[in-house]
Amino acid sequence: MKNLTIVGAQWGDEGKGKIVDYLSSKFDVVLRFQGGHNAGHTIVIGKEKFILSILPSGLIRNKLCIIGSNAVIDPIHFLKEVDLLKKKKIKISNKNLKIANNASILLPIHSIIDQVREKELSKKKIGTTGKGIGPCYEDKVARRGLKIYDLEDLNTLRVRLKNLVNFHNIFLKNFSQKRVSFDETFKLLKSIRKKVLPFSIDVSEFINTKYFLKKKFLFEGAQGLMLDIDHGTFPFVTSSNTIPAIAAVSIGIKPSKIGHILGVVKAYTTRVGEGPFPTEIKTNIGLELAKNGHEFGSVTGRPRRCGWFDAVQCKKAINIAGIDSIALTKIDVLDNFKKIKICYQYKLGKKIIHSMPSSNKILNNIKPIYLTLEGWYTKTSGIKKKKSLPQKAQQFIKVIEKLINIPIVFLSTGPDRNDIINLKKLN
Repeated sequence: MKNLTIVGAQWGDEGKGKIVDYLSSKFDVVLRFQGGHNAGHTIVIGKEKFILSILPSGLIRNKLCIIGSNAVIDPIHFLKEVDLLKKKKIKISNKNLKIANNASILLPIHSIIDQVREKELSKKKIGTTGKGIGPCYEDKVARRGLKIYDLEDLNTLRVRLKNLVNFHNIFLKNFSQKRVSFDETFKLLKSIRKKVLPFSIDVSEFINTKYFLKKKFLFEGAQGLMLDIDHGTFPFVTSSNTIPAIAAVSIGIKPSKIGHILGVVKAYTTRVGEGPFPTEIKTNIGLELAKNGHEFGSVTGRPRRCGWFDAVQCKKAINIAGIDSIALTKIDVLDNFKKIKICYQYKLGKKIIHSMPSSNKILNNIKPIYLTLEGWYTKTSGIKKKKSLPQKAQQFIKVIEKLINIPIVFLSTGPDRNDIINLKKLN
């Protein structure tokens, strides 16, 4: 196997960062292909914890890391995150970190608009992080947004920024909000442009050389597949495509170059924010899952909604992404449950449904049908060998494999980067 693409196959927070960190040692280049600093990837090394939101996880392994054009970059946050890693003795320079010069710039006005909208929507809110990701992608699609390369020429930057600020200030005025100052925003960008531009490159030209085409690439997604703007539970989704196919678009390479596709799923299911969630548990069991799994957003701090593993949802993610194999995380969170459930189909009235519907109306009315397994009720945390796993935990894995019909090749048994079992060979 040469190249690998890693994506979350639920609603995010599956443990992608840890899996990327674990596997990145085997690759030459790690490429983040979508999203912004609304992501949250946590990597634990001994007593040290690294929380990344825009920077690729491969930096912790001192790999060459690249952020692609389909990402949106808040330059202020980008520089803060770089500084935070440097303080933790992680070496970062434009030699090992690069950003696409055609990636979109996320501005303070974007986060203001995001928060105003959520406030106005009230009970109909989507549940965004309020980071401005959606408004930034809107500007990109509407062809009024700024690109990293716009920082190169101050005259161009001035004209394009003025048009953008004027457009959005009309919106803010309509909602009786204080208008954003063009002068202050321009001054801000002017002050940081020389710090950002050294990282900027033409990614496609950089990658498509004879030298780099011989290298091994690991493509890293940010949000989960069920948050994809086209294939997720719309409108309760992120504002970008999270499917692996977008990696080729974001970097500017042949689609065939994205390689083997590894999906990351938890041994149960979580979701942050609003939207349908068929297996959500609204009893003390859900609270116990949240407590045992430390289910609070690494970026937002918001508590995550928790539910049992949903094989129907997982199969949909496998189909839309072309997932070849699975990394199963947080099995240790289930250690203290005497009974463990797995959803294998849905019921709508008297009708049995074997695939996940697209309609939120249907999703909100379906009932999960469960297989109930005996829990292993013993510690799996930190186990490094398959044969050391309790038999009932092994049975749990086999049942999921049978239901989703693809192999589980990695098993995470704890938060540390080395708490992983290689169950099968990654082809």
